[in-house]
Amino acid sequence: MRPDTKNIFIFILIIASFVIVRMNFDSLHYLNDSMRSFLHRNFGSYTKKENLTIINTDLFKNFGLSYIKLEDGFIHSCFSLIYQPNKKISINEIADMAIGYTEYHSKSELIKGIKKINGIDGSQVSKNNHVMIPRPLPSHTLSIKPENRPKVIYSRGLYLTGITAGSRSIQKLVPYFKELGINTIVFDAKDVTGIINYRSRTELVRKYDTDEKRSIDNLKMFLRVLRENEIFIIARVALFHDQLLYARDPSLAIQSRKTGKPWRGGRELWCDPTNKTVQDYNLAIAEELADIGVDEIQFDYIRFPTSGELDDARFAYSFGKMKNEEVITHFLERAYKKISSMQTLLSIDIFGVVAWAKEVDINSTGQRIESLSRYCDIISPMLYPSHFDYNFDGRENPADQPYYFIFEGTKKVLSLSAKKITVRPWLQAFRWRVSNYDEKYILDQIDASDKSGGYGYLFWNASNSYDIVFDALNILKKERQKTKKEGGTIQ
Repeated sequence: MRPDTKNIFIFILIIASFVIVRMNFDSLHYLNDSMRSFLHRNFGSYTKKENLTIINTDLFKNFGLSYIKLEDGFIHSCFSLIYQPNKKISINEIADMAIGYTEYHSKSELIKGIKKINGIDGSQVSKNNHVMIPRPLPSHTLSIKPENRPKVIYSRGLYLTGITAGSRSIQKLVPYFKELGINTIVFDAKDVTGIINYRSRTELVRKYDTDEKRSIDNLKMFLRVLRENEIFIIARVALFHDQLLYARDPSLAIQSRKTGKPWRGGRELWCDPTNKTVQDYNLAIAEELADIGVDEIQFDYIRFPTSGELDDARFAYSFGKMKNEEVITHFLERAYKKISSMQTLLSIDIFGVVAWAKEVDINSTGQRIESLSRYCDIISPMLYPSHFDYNFDGRENPADQPYYFIFEGTKKVLSLSAKKITVRPWLQAFRWRVSNYDEKYILDQIDASDKSGGYGYLFWNASNSYDIVFDALNILKKERQKTKKEGGTIQ
């Protein structure tokens, strides 16, 4: 083929590629990627110059500028994403690294796409082999991370498990959530199972492989969907109640004085809150999430265990012997300095009962509101009425007193805080112990939070079953529309 004919042919292919890339059908994506793969294999070679990746042909020159922060080995050039390994590597590993730069929801789909586009039959790629990554995001895709530290908002929020957050269906529901007035999502980055629900690059997660069974293949896609729908993003990190880390490294568990073996809090498995390695492990995860771009880190289980044979528990005290409340406050102070410097908000969940400030509860949990309030932006007391004992505060069945416990608990947390702080309570969105769990039950809690000084609220249902909540929010939505029509003030 003559040089001028070859260039015309390449130009036609590029124009066709531009047209096809704007279409979302899978077959066209494959055709588009295949054409680009052909061009790169036959006419491209790669070099790095002044932090730009370019292809050394006149037609591709200067199309390599990338605004996405890419891992080592990835190259954005023109509208393509290429990976060049510096060692033999599995397709699985490449997909792990690449999926956040693509339109794929699941890693298994991406693996199939990589094999198909590149004509790979096996599971490995040799050193320096160029691998085309199908369906890449544009190089100029905006960052998920906000430019400035987010402001505390009046939240109407839902809790999502890692499994729910990682499902394909949840992304389709986000616009519906927004229509109902939901403006905040709390998702499990790490729950008490100890599973890290996204691919983490932190040293200790890699060492212990605690993200092995993660449920969110493409965390960046999930966050991007939330960001595009103007949803405030909270990453929940359950701290010291951690079953997986306990199992992977028993030396990080609370130890038994009697047996010298890892201590158990009944059926609960706890890592040692006083152990520096345990603290650093959780801080590294929080920092990584802040760097990825969530608006807020929320610490749950930021306390000591309260069940089991507590007198048998032996602690490491890496920072010196302290009372429980001093340990928790010291840890939170460390975390707050770091997370705040990363332009991210920090919130904590606390036991509902500590709002009543009984020393026995403060001493056992380590949660003294006055001290903790100095080192966080938001406190979310877990004021689920059903979690208070029968006859608590003179109420025969607290589960049937939603207004009372949300109102009193929120007001007490505000009064005990050492500084002006946002109190955003967790509300009960489940029927356990409740004789009449319905829309009114939900609306009474919302009303109590608003009237007691709470700034927003979060709904908790462990199985993410929110039908009653949605019905209640529909009622609230109609009330807000009516108020707006009449010229009133709404939140």
